[in-house]
Amino acid sequence: MKKNKLLICGILVLLVFSACGAHFVEFATTAGGSSANDSAVFGIFDGDIAPPVAPRAAAPLTGSFYGAAQVEWEDVAGQNERHIIQNATLETETEEFDRVVAELRSAASDADGYTESEMLTNHGRRVFTIVMRIPAARFEEVLSQVQNLATVRSVNQHAQDVTDQFYNLAGNLETRRIEEERILALIEEAQDIHDLLALEMRLSNTRQTIESYLAQLNNMAGQIAFSTITVTLFDMYEEEIITLSPTLGERIGGAFGDSVDGTSRAAQNIIVFLAGAVIPVGFAGLFIFAVFFVVKLVYRKVNTPQ
Repeated sequence: MKKNKLLICGILVLLVFSACGAHFVEFATTAGGSSANDSAVFGIFDGDIAPPVAPRAAAPLTGSFYGAAQVEWEDVAGQNERHIIQNATLETETEEFDRVVAELRSAASDADGYTESEMLTNHGRRVFTIVMRIPAARFEEVLSQVQNLATVRSVNQHAQDVTDQFYNLAGNLETRRIEEERILALIEEAQDIHDLLALEMRLSNTRQTIESYLAQLNNMAGQIAFSTITVTLFDMYEEEIITLSPTLGERIGGAFGDSVDGTSRAAQNIIVFLAGAVIPVGFAGLFIFAVFFVVKLVYRKVNTPQ
């Protein structure tokens, strides 16, 4: 009987393992066939190591976008000249504030540039600040035009030569792109799963570096192609505050109000004084009463006939 029970248990265990194995194979087949990238990573495809699918390349940053301007860094690199970033900051003032603001707003677009930002504040005096991006070839022209619009308080002009930095970045970018191609070639020839995973990781790091170099180059190209002019304009016109003399009725009303206020404050001071003097006055009264009582007793005792 015991042998039959053991035999039955053994058969049941084998059935359970068989069922689990079938489900496992079905799951592995489904999961492995659901994605070509999964097959590439694990190398499972009809018993052989399948050639991996190359990861999709990230969309390249084709230009530096500032407001309405998009610059291709390759176009800047192909100019074969020194690359200069030009900036100017001006403080100006005028009595014709509205007119000058309108001309400043149109100066950038008239020079094929654009306005990056502007701000108007009014704290007793209006102040307008505008940041313009001007094509580098017309920088001096627009700067001179802006200086003629209003009285110049101060001007600060700065030029930075970034030629070496620009071409160093471009060289590093090209090196990383060559490295990317070599890694892709190694991935296609890889037969070992560990080598494949290591190459995939290296490829990911290389592409991140490429994106970083592209971002820096595009940003620099935008600053080279479009110079920056920042203008702060102060309004010299200050509104006069007109003060009218008070009438007789207003003066009488004011005097009466002052009188009421003075009387009210005096009454409040008296009440506060009395409230604060209650305890000291009480103790003083008790002391005087005790002295009077003692003196009265002594007087009676002295004047009483023996």
